Amino acid sequence: MPTPNHLDLPLCSQLAAQSGRYLFASKLINLIDANSQDGRQMSAARLAGMLAAYLETDVISADQYRAMANELHTFAFGAIA
Repeated sequence: MPTPNHLDLPLCSQLAAQSGRYLFASKLINLIDANSQDGRQMSAARLAGMLAAYLETDVISADQYRAMANELHTFAFGAIA
């Protein structure tokens, strides 16, 4: 599976490149390739849930969680004013 690499999602792309994160990578590709706003938002919500699970299982830190969740939110919903 190709590793997603998007300029607007650098931290998420780094996590997706880690060995064993193939499901996260797959869902990140779905987000990047989504053709509609609804599709982007649904994919971002799935990824945010995966990040929460990674946080709870100590795969990522709270700081990493917040940074990646912000990336996903900004990508899916646009920048916050």
